[in-house]
Amino acid sequence: MAALHLKKKLRVIIIGAGYASSSEIKSYLKAVASHYDLNGNISFKSIVNKASWNEGNSTWTVSVENQGDFECDILINGGGILNNIQYPKIKGLETFKGCLLHTAAWDESVDLQGKRVAIIGAGASAIQTLPVIQKAAKHVDIYIRTPSWIAPPAGENFNAEKNHIYTSEEKKRFRDDPAYSAATRKEMEIGFNKIFKAFFKGSKEQLEFRTLLETGMKARLPDRRMQEKLIPKFEAGCRRISPGYPYLEALQQHNVEALFDPIDEVTGTGIVAGEQHREVDVVIAATGFDTSFRPRFPISGRGGVDLQKLWDSDPAGYFGLAVSGFPNYLMFLGPNTPISNGSLMGSLEATADYFIRLMTKFIDERALQFNVRAEVQRDFNQHTQSVMKNLVWTSACRAWYKNEDGKVTALWPGSSLHYREVLASNRWEDFEWRYEGNRFTYWGHGISKVEVEEKGDLAYYIRESTPLPLEAYYSSPKGPSPSRRTGDAFLPASRRRNDGDIEQDAEEFLSDDSCGSTVVVVAPA
Repeated sequence: MAALHLKKKLRVIIIGAGYASSSEIKSYLKAVASHYDLNGNISFKSIVNKASWNEGNSTWTVSVENQGDFECDILINGGGILNNIQYPKIKGLETFKGCLLHTAAWDESVDLQGKRVAIIGAGASAIQTLPVIQKAAKHVDIYIRTPSWIAPPAGENFNAEKNHIYTSEEKKRFRDDPAYSAATRKEMEIGFNKIFKAFFKGSKEQLEFRTLLETGMKARLPDRRMQEKLIPKFEAGCRRISPGYPYLEALQQHNVEALFDPIDEVTGTGIVAGEQHREVDVVIAATGFDTSFRPRFPISGRGGVDLQKLWDSDPAGYFGLAVSGFPNYLMFLGPNTPISNGSLMGSLEATADYFIRLMTKFIDERALQFNVRAEVQRDFNQHTQSVMKNLVWTSACRAWYKNEDGKVTALWPGSSLHYREVLASNRWEDFEWRYEGNRFTYWGHGISKVEVEEKGDLAYYIRESTPLPLEAYYSSPKGPSPSRRTGDAFLPASRRRNDGDIEQDAEEFLSDDSCGSTVVVVAPA
């Protein structure tokens, strides 16, 4: 009996990455950490140098700069994907004598008032940066290589011009009325999740979605030349869709010039593009992050295989949360997770819940190792690329979602809701499990936990049920209609079958001998 309830003490290390965000988000995260008393479990300003798997004792050793080595049973990499800033590979960038900034490593001490500024890039970072910079700078040049589809503010309708700023009264209602807060959040999540069908190539939803985006952009870009340059020719969603109507407005201001020639080089005083040298005081690299999925430090799995080298050209994992050959290693936002398939926060929560369920199994069953089966990972990646052929992410556009060969490495082969449903099924059979001893030792001596509880419910499995239609069963000459199965009562109305459908299915099943099956119908006595 004791073995069933003996909990294995689990040592887990979670590696996270810093996040350059607004002060409001930072304050929120600090408040959450304080509320749940997490600060004592967090080692701040810690640089991880390497992590190594020890097959002999089924542990990970994590080396932290100036702190030494730490051992754990499970290693979780929470560093994410967009955390390692990337400067553009442009000739002469290092020779620039003015101020060089990166949008993800911002220097608050730099005053842009009255300065000549150049922004390199036209993705999400530039779309957020330009409207603010334009108001302070004397002049702004923005170098655009690939245009982006621009949408209304996230969570708003297509007529919204700006991101909604909540009033103090609205914030108070959110605090005082949990139902209202939940309803508002639910409405936003529905907005994020309902667009996935638009990501199928050639679908009616894709055409409608593209038309909506194009109409919105044209309404804010009256100049035909700007429309031609800034409205993409590729499918909506092939490249990340960014909320940014203020960006379109800023592009048309008197002190902003959009430049579409590729940059040849950066000099000590400016930028050369299209055989024209333009002098600037500040260069802002809005060029995002290293999106190769390669970890920022060596992670050595079985046989000393380094994940950095393994993923050098072709990052491949299992559901974006594990890698075959790296036992007891988990990660958030690995290859092929729903980064842009719908609501990301919901997917992150689902991943965290999955980790908890996996670790609970690991503890309860006194496991030593779990490792994704190689054939399972292979099948997952083959299926993923097969599905991607029908989605806009494999269309002709430059996007960090895919590698140079066109293989989509960043996104899940389905919607965010699809991802949640897959994780909810656990699929523990996809892993190889190793145990401390006999895998059934945790069963103990055959006494369940509820039996040793002082007020345990010894008939917890009895529940209220839908009354069976027995009268209809015995009164019908054919017996009960198949449609009267009580299981239908537990299905959503949209998934319930009518009598005709189910009777037709039953007749087809009984008449189908393609499998060589014998069906015996037993009537009530």
